[in-house]
Amino acid sequence: MKFVIKHRLFISIVLFTLLFFVLFLYIDLGQVFYILSGSNSLNFMGIFSKTWFLLIPVTVLIPVIIAFTVFYLKNTKGKRKWITFSLTLAFELIYTFVYSMYAVAPGVSFFPRKGTLSFTNEYIKEVKVDVDSNTYTSLYYDKNLPEVTILFCGNSMTSTQAFNYLEYRLDSSSRNLLVMDYPMFMDNQGRLNEETIYKEVDAYMSYLVDVEGYSYSQIRVAGFSIGTGVACYAAEKYPVANLVLFAPYHKFSAAMNNVTPVFYGPLELCVRFKFNSYDRAPNINCKTTILYSLSDKVIPNSSTKELIPRFKDYKEIIYNNGFNHSQVFFNPTTYSYLLH
Repeated sequence: MKFVIKHRLFISIVLFTLLFFVLFLYIDLGQVFYILSGSNSLNFMGIFSKTWFLLIPVTVLIPVIIAFTVFYLKNTKGKRKWITFSLTLAFELIYTFVYSMYAVAPGVSFFPRKGTLSFTNEYIKEVKVDVDSNTYTSLYYDKNLPEVTILFCGNSMTSTQAFNYLEYRLDSSSRNLLVMDYPMFMDNQGRLNEETIYKEVDAYMSYLVDVEGYSYSQIRVAGFSIGTGVACYAAEKYPVANLVLFAPYHKFSAAMNNVTPVFYGPLELCVRFKFNSYDRAPNINCKTTILYSLSDKVIPNSSTKELIPRFKDYKEIIYNNGFNHSQVFFNPTTYSYLLH
């Protein structure tokens, strides 16, 4: 009790910090960040101008803790002074890092884009599904074809973008195409986390089977970039016809480490989205086609190559012509893997 009374200021600051941390984890800072931005572009200065106050927990706490540390050191002698200083500094650095990496993960991992769904092809329609208390909308090319592909996009990519690229190929398509928009994308609300994404996948798979009347053997699952982890979830859970992966990773932390190489060992826990395709792949029984580029600077080749042999039945297609990450999907051959 004497220790608590003597160090009550320090304990109060620690508890105050943890309270803010738990609070912002609960409301998903990354989600609030992008919802308040009100923009469908990646204009970070514009976003910051509307959401700067969300950084208050960090920007206020750091000076407060530093001020407390200086005050405490002046009134402490011997080794305790430097032990206190080291512990306080370590706590603040760890807090700031975890807060930044974990709490804003939905925003920085997916780069949600707002907007309204738009299309000109007469066979494209909106499809709505209910997940928990939210309604999600995506675009569906429906020409009463005998087979269908469901596509899970990369970060910042919407169903409108996908159809704008593929639209001129749709007339020759031999299968329908549903492109799923994630939570927080376009007009969708909801929480952008792995659990909600999987629930949305289940809802659209149910729609294709129960409403459109497809059997699982008529469904192809495809994913690009971050969407490959979502696609592996669907292919593991459902007995689909085949799986197509554009620029896949074996687990999402590998993609994060390619940008910020710090998520190793215990720090890997800071990667909020797991998307562990490495563990799912051996349980996927359908034929799998994997497309990637040796020039991809976003998804490391080492991660893709670590994933490939985990599949039971796979075909590997390597682009050697200098394709960057986006071009692995946005190239003239893409349509054949999605629509034929």
